[in-house]
Amino acid sequence: MLKLLICSFFIITAVVPALGQQLSKRSPGELKLLLQESKQDSNRILILHALGGTYLNQASSPKKVNLMDTAIEIYDHAIRLSDTLQLENFKYESMMFKGIAYCVRGDLEEGKKKLSELAILYHAKGKIEKEASIWLLLANNLTIREEGEIDIDVFYDKAITLYNQVHKPEGEAFARTFLANHLFLLKKYDFAEKELLQALELLHQAGSTKVAKVYYYLSMVNRYRGAYEKSLLYATKCVENAARNKDTAHIDAYYGELALVYDELGRMVECSQWYRKTLEVRMELKTDPAIIFRTAGFLIRQLIKLKKSRYALALMDSLVTVVPPQTQIERAIVARNFAYCFDALKKYPEAEQHFLAMTEFIKNSRWDRELVSVCAMDMGRFYLQRGQFKKARTYLDSALVYKSEDRLLDQKELYKMLFTADSALDNNAAAIKDLQQYQFLNDSIYNERKSRQIEELTIQYETQKKEQNIRLLENEKALQKNELAKEQNTRHWIVGVTLLLIVLIGVLINNSRLKQRTNRKLQVQQKQIEKKNDSLQQLVAEKEWLVREIHHRVKNNFHMVMGLLRTQAEYLQSEEAIQAVTESSQRIQAMSLVHQKLYQSVNLSTINMADYIHELVDYLKDSFQTGHTIRFNLQIDPVICNVSYSIPLGLILNEAVTNAIKHAFPGKKEGMIDISLKRIEAGHFLLAIKDNGVGRPAGFDPISQTSMGMKLMRGLSDDLDATFQVNSNKGTEILLRFAGEAESNN
Repeated sequence: MLKLLICSFFIITAVVPALGQQLSKRSPGELKLLLQESKQDSNRILILHALGGTYLNQASSPKKVNLMDTAIEIYDHAIRLSDTLQLENFKYESMMFKGIAYCVRGDLEEGKKKLSELAILYHAKGKIEKEASIWLLLANNLTIREEGEIDIDVFYDKAITLYNQVHKPEGEAFARTFLANHLFLLKKYDFAEKELLQALELLHQAGSTKVAKVYYYLSMVNRYRGAYEKSLLYATKCVENAARNKDTAHIDAYYGELALVYDELGRMVECSQWYRKTLEVRMELKTDPAIIFRTAGFLIRQLIKLKKSRYALALMDSLVTVVPPQTQIERAIVARNFAYCFDALKKYPEAEQHFLAMTEFIKNSRWDRELVSVCAMDMGRFYLQRGQFKKARTYLDSALVYKSEDRLLDQKELYKMLFTADSALDNNAAAIKDLQQYQFLNDSIYNERKSRQIEELTIQYETQKKEQNIRLLENEKALQKNELAKEQNTRHWIVGVTLLLIVLIGVLINNSRLKQRTNRKLQVQQKQIEKKNDSLQQLVAEKEWLVREIHHRVKNNFHMVMGLLRTQAEYLQSEEAIQAVTESSQRIQAMSLVHQKLYQSVNLSTINMADYIHELVDYLKDSFQTGHTIRFNLQIDPVICNVSYSIPLGLILNEAVTNAIKHAFPGKKEGMIDISLKRIEAGHFLLAIKDNGVGRPAGFDPISQTSMGMKLMRGLSDDLDATFQVNSNKGTEILLRFAGEAESNN
């Protein structure tokens, strides 16, 4: 596709009048008839150019030597007529087409000589842009022939230098794009990408928005070197740019490139969607049937991967009905596609028959090396799957001859199949080499993709930065044009402009003074705001200190009350009274701990329940001197509660643990008390206190209980809108489910 684009570019962009463009659409017979009826004038030269073009366009024909000889005779006729009519421009165009014809014929030395002579003539005339286009045309024709000419780089450099000299960024961009194609054919992918990025920047500088072709080549370069993520980025940009700018001349190639990238990435659904679009466009445009069948082959392979083999076969049946294959190449591709379908449907005799037909059709056809390699790999893969390893090895050897033309993934698969065949045939030394080469290619693809992921991010950033700079340059360019227009006007209206400038200067000075006054006022206001902010911050700090001090004093007051209660207990004789005072002291301690935690924490309104519950249990253990007879198992989630929840939960926990210590283990019996606080769902928590003691007596009803501890726990549960439950399950279990202003601190 890239070669076709290069050829069409120079035929279309040649300086040809509108009549010449219309003639290029005529058939050879129509042009010959027009030539017989034409006069000896410039129109006759245009007819000769168009007639010669019909022969140039048959560059792939087996009879191209004779066809090019005819084209050369036609262009010689045009040169002589141009000399007779003294039409220099027409003569130079005829010389250009004649040089191309020699290159297509295969006579590269003569073609290079003719085009070089024309470039020198343009140079002598001072037509630098024309000279640049000839050097570029010469380089491209040598590249298309792929002869590895050592002068190609020199020709490209000349074209780029000359376009830069006459400030033609679009011409330089095209030259760099074609140089990138040359580097791509030489597998110098890094250098090719560098040239394409420079071409992209030049087109942006020239204000050109149609850059889909450059994105297309960038995607192709990165796909062949295995940088698939980067290739996907450029292929997507290519399609988006073409759609946005209605650049649909080569939209089928852009769709196909995006499909190929998705194929490499193994994304079968997206790949099949884009192949389907490509096929639809090419069917609508009535593209070369060989290209249509080859596109259908790519789609069929994806459909097979998606387990749609019967649909793939129906697609091929309908396709050959609409577009019957005519040439050997077309029949070969059709046979290959049918072979895929029958192989997937496990109809192996039919598949083998079509694969063998494919090999017969391509024997005497001029195919590109990559496609020959892929067809040989298809045959090798088919026989490997059937266990016919000798036949498979024969076809794989044929593919090995052309492996340098294949994608990295195809090369990797080829060596994997060679390893399988050689292993089955006991060719152990060859199998080891195959495996080593397979591993090398696998590592190369992996390392390339990883290194390109980092490079891709860098390039994206640099591209965005360059695009911003380009937009700034465009704005500056527009401003410069406006300034030049103003300067031309001032030559006629110098007095008026001078007065206008004086008025403007006065306005600017006045505005400057107003701005200075406004700035001074703003500075004063800013200082006042800063003072107020400082004052508010000081007030906030004082408020926090006061709240902390309040909590501290409340805690001290609670301790003072506890001290008074202990003192009072020393003067009491009744055990019940002493017990009541002790229990009150413990409840006050539970509340005191809350305030202690508040003034010790950064947040003055919430409590970390894990720390609080551990400290409260430690206090109760010390108060009852449980020693090692009663063990505690605490499983507390990192839950944060505010004060309104912390105090009721602490009091309920105090009552439940106290009751368990006092009543669950009579006679100093050893026991276990489990305490847990868990988040059971969003905004809902469960507090559980369970012992393995003697449990509640039969018929115990917690609702009818009138003890102060039980009433206190039920009352506090109601304050929390919580569900309070007492169970007897190998001991006593108290469950408290509540929802509210508490959260897990995860």
